[in-house]
Formats: sequence, structure tokens, C-alpha cells
Amino acid sequence: MRHGVATLVLATVMAISPTMASAGGQDSVGRAITQPLRDTRLKNQKIPAVLQLAASAPYSGANTGSCSAILAEVRRLEAALGPDADSARRAKGEGSAVAAVAARTAVNSLIPGLGIVRVITGADKEQRRAEAAVYAGSIRRAYLKGIGRMKRCGTPAAPTAAAIADTPELDRE
Repeated sequence: MRHGVATLVLATVMAISPTMASAGGQDSVGRAITQPLRDTRLKNQKIPAVLQLAASAPYSGANTGSCSAILAEVRRLEAALGPDADSARRAKGEGSAVAAVAARTAVNSLIPGLGIVRVITGADKEQRRAEAAVYAGSIRRAYLKGIGRMKRCGTPAAPTAAAIADTPELDRE
């Protein structure tokens, strides 16, 4: 019975994954629903070239000669990573994050032995590789913004004034 349900879920996910995956960001319900496809390596996660380059040399001096070069590099990284910690973001309710966690939990609970499946298919190794590329991309973006600050570039090639405040503050919420 559980095997039949898992098969039905996978078939449904494969049918709706193109529209659901494009509808949301990295923590979206669509991404959670398509997670079993990545876990079983039916759908591989593509690591953007800009993140692969960042992973190979996050502190490279490439594209740091001018503010416009830094800006272009930061924008390429933001396209792959999403907005930086210092950028103005659209307020997003907690509802979407809660829905994504609920969907991921529900979908993952339908597949028995998912951890073993991830090891056998290599999905866990692929996920670690993708997470390392995202981490390196974040480091690269921070490095570029530091150089942008030294060169007195404007944002987003340099951090915002609030991000470099002399007295950091804790969020009271």
C-alpha cells in the first residue's frame, strides 16, 4: 500500500513539477514537493556556473578591477543566490515557509528508507556539493562587496550603510 502511494506521489510530482518548481524560490512548497525526484536522482540539481567558479576560488581577484566589474559579478551571484543580507527585500509572510516545511515533511514521510535511497543514489553527496557551492558563492559576494567598499563603489557593489554600522544591533523580535 505504501509503495503504491509513493509511486502515485512521484507520478503526480513529475506531472506538476515544472509549474510548481518555477512558482517559488528555494524554500517553496513546489521545491518541497519535487524533493523526492532529487532524492532518487530522477531530477538532478544544476549548480549555476557562477557558483561553481566561486567554489573553485572565492577570493580570486577576477572581476575586481572596477566598480562596474564588481557590480556585474555581485548581480550574477545574486541571480544564483537570491538577495544578500543587506538588500531591501519584499516582506514575506511566515505562511509560505511553514507550508514548505509541511509539504517537505509530508512528501518525505511517504517514501520508506529515504535516507538509504539518498546514499545509494548519491543524492546526499550531490546536495552537499550544491550546499558548498552556495556557501562559496556567499563568501565570494561578501568578498566582492568588501573590495567594493574599499573602492568606494555604490550598492550593491558595496554593502549598505546599515550593514556596516559601527554598533551592530540585535533584532528585538
